[in-house]
Amino acid sequence: MLKRKGKMMLAVLVAMLMLLTACSQPAPAPAAATEPAEAPAETPAETPAEAAGGKIGDVQAAGKIVLGTSADYPPYEFIVEVDGNLEVVGFDIEIAREIANDLGVELEIRDMDFDGLLAALVAGNIDFIVAGMVPTEVRKESVDFSVPYYRAEQRFLVRAADAAELSTIEALAGKRIGAQISTVQETIATEQIPDAGELRFLSRINDLVMDLKSDRIDGIVLVGPVAASYAKADAQLAVSDISFGQEDGVAIAIAKGNDDLTEAINATLERLMADDLITQFIAEATALADEQQVE
Repeated sequence: MLKRKGKMMLAVLVAMLMLLTACSQPAPAPAAATEPAEAPAETPAETPAEAAGGKIGDVQAAGKIVLGTSADYPPYEFIVEVDGNLEVVGFDIEIAREIANDLGVELEIRDMDFDGLLAALVAGNIDFIVAGMVPTEVRKESVDFSVPYYRAEQRFLVRAADAAELSTIEALAGKRIGAQISTVQETIATEQIPDAGELRFLSRINDLVMDLKSDRIDGIVLVGPVAASYAKADAQLAVSDISFGQEDGVAIAIAKGNDDLTEAINATLERLMADDLITQFIAEATALADEQQVE
């Protein structure tokens, strides 16, 4: 009996030992939950600027390109009255419109003093300059230029009564010479008329013309088409026989680093020159300047 009880006790102890051993084993790790893969983040749609890139992208995003010019330079750029409103016109303006059209944007025109144009371009207040500007080495230090699109002769505007007398550069000795400030004409007046009695440089050609007509100066150094335009518009004025030679050619100024815009402008200019449209623009602007000029 005792032996049987002993066997029973031993069986109970073995069972308890097996139970304790099982409880001491670490529980198996639960199976990892399977999560759905994250959907890739949506890529935002590109803006027109990002799509095109560079300066052209900025211009297209704005929907306009801002032109800087000095509208006192017929037939390049000047002001006329159309249906009671003053508008900036000229063959430079038509070229600028072609550039805007090729870029698919509107043209905004800002008229300012010529000597303030480069500073406005460098500051980013305008996108390009079309203003009968010659790309001198000094100007190239601060801005880039397109290919030249027009060349003209440098002439001398005088009072009609003085045209016969002031027909040679030597005759300008001791005379009062005017020119627009910060222009090639200013350089010509300074370097090619060494015996001038007085040099007067102003921002606006209209002001120089007023000085000429009121006998405060004796003549103005001007590019040929501009001198001819003022003379045709006013019988008191005439273009002297004096010639200071042909300019290197006018071009469009673009801020440095905007190579894409420079290339696009060059492409437009090459197209216009190949189709002889610039010649047509000049003829139309000259005829318009002859009809109406706002001083």
